[in-house]
Amino acid sequence: MNFCSIVSVAMKWNEMLTDADLLKLNVEDFEKHIIISALKRTNGNQTKAAKQLGTTKRIISYRVNKYNIDLEHFRIKKNEYVT
Repeated sequence: MNFCSIVSVAMKWNEMLTDADLLKLNVEDFEKHIIISALKRTNGNQTKAAKQLGTTKRIISYRVNKYNIDLEHFRIKKNEYVT
């Protein structure tokens, strides 16, 4: 699939979405981004990430599952050194 085909499909997809759908997608994308940023800063610690974001661990856990965020990606292994 070339670039023009991709753009054409994206434009058709965009036409099918309502403004409410687009807003929901943007909000979810933003929410996922800030959760991932907090998890990066806390090495995957959901409790600390929740505290930084002013929410609860339960909500962060729900969102981690909802967005299929892999917490192992953020955790530092014991034999890894931070420089």
